[in-house]
Amino acid sequence: MTKTKTNIPYPFDPEKFRKEGHALVDQLSDYLGDALSGKEMAVLPWNDPDKLAEYFSFDSAGGENESLDAFIKRIIDQSIHIHHPHYIGHQVTSPLPATALVQFCTTLLNNGAAIYEMGPVNMAMERNVIKKFGSLIGFKPGFDGIFTHGGTAGNLTAMLAARQSKTDYNIWEEGIKEKERPGYIISEQSHYSISRNANIMGLGDASIIKVPVDNQFRMRTDLLEKIKSDAEEKGIHIMSVVASSCSTATGSYDNLEAIANFCEKWNLWMHVDGAHGLGVLFSEKYKGRIKGIERADSIVIDFHKMLLVPALNTLVMFRNGEKSFETFAQKASYLFQKSQKNVWYNSAIRTIECTKSALGIIAYTAMKYYGKNYYREYIESRYDLAVEFSKLVKSSANLQMATEPASNIVCFRFASEKCSDLSLNKINSEIRDRIIKEGSFYIVQTEIDGNLWLRLTIINPITSINDLKELLNLVVEIGDDLVLKS
Repeated sequence: MTKTKTNIPYPFDPEKFRKEGHALVDQLSDYLGDALSGKEMAVLPWNDPDKLAEYFSFDSAGGENESLDAFIKRIIDQSIHIHHPHYIGHQVTSPLPATALVQFCTTLLNNGAAIYEMGPVNMAMERNVIKKFGSLIGFKPGFDGIFTHGGTAGNLTAMLAARQSKTDYNIWEEGIKEKERPGYIISEQSHYSISRNANIMGLGDASIIKVPVDNQFRMRTDLLEKIKSDAEEKGIHIMSVVASSCSTATGSYDNLEAIANFCEKWNLWMHVDGAHGLGVLFSEKYKGRIKGIERADSIVIDFHKMLLVPALNTLVMFRNGEKSFETFAQKASYLFQKSQKNVWYNSAIRTIECTKSALGIIAYTAMKYYGKNYYREYIESRYDLAVEFSKLVKSSANLQMATEPASNIVCFRFASEKCSDLSLNKINSEIRDRIIKEGSFYIVQTEIDGNLWLRLTIINPITSINDLKELLNLVVEIGDDLVLKS
């Protein structure tokens, strides 16, 4: 019988993969060297969105005839350069190269992690990372955890668990009863995903009760009793308090012990959004920021922020592991046998995702090679640098701080006695716009109490005080120029 010729196998040629893989590693290694050395390059190569879309049209650069290495070079050249020391913008980290290499491996293997059979190695490694974090947090035996794709999904998972656990009927099957509308108490500084998740859950804005913050942007725990009482008079059944460790805008840590006391008094679910700030678990110097963390019912931490792995990679921890199985009380007989109910190694029972990438393997790699000493040194150096930076700001007559930094997030702005707050908002926005479009630094901005502030996340492992001095000089130079022209 004559075999039918087919082109189906040709993209999978191992030798072609070997050649292109070696070329890719060489290319990325050269790029990494340039970026880490602080080589002059636009941190964000600014381009008009429509022009960039045209630049990457399917017909550009010869279409399918463009070589893969030329294609990858175009991708690198037009991307934001997170490994550059002048990247101090969003809470997106420069991933450890070892974790990127392991993710290269898991991407090709493409083992889904919904059930054990489809991702056995991942589930085994997830288990060990969860055990490690339970120990770091200080949970007693009986804790458990799961990985999700990102902090928003992680927070939603925990909020659903809180709703299911603290409602006296099966809300998953029966839906929301109008007279017993679930409510969450959160800080005014909480990440937007908390409010968004409440809307996703169909609860509406009334179910999110925001607590004012103090002058350091921490939740005012002295108001919790009254806020709970007022909400319940309106028919809102408070089930949970969501604490920030730390907040996204200002990097502030809520008082976890005070929140835990309140939650325990009223039998409420305490959730801690520690997506960014729980890296301090590795630091004796800064671990006091999260005193009381072991009393939380659920906790979220992003490995793709201060734990230096590729996005997205989030761990959700539960003090009582059994509660994690209540989140999604639905049946999927084609996946799970009756004998496999409430087993740790089938993650789809407890997560939003059915197909899930090998997050546990990446997190395990980071913990295996860097979790003992490197994380402590890295996290403390970034937090220390934020303190040094704040001293520079306060020493300048032309700069202001929003608050003392509690983490590696710092909010500051150019200031002038000649300008009103409204004018300063416009000036600081223009300062930021000029800086990112010229490409010398990448910084962001945030609004606090109606005023616009420049915001840094000192997350790059090699950003130095000299880099920050250079930034401040540039801010003042542009600010002075704008004041003269105003």
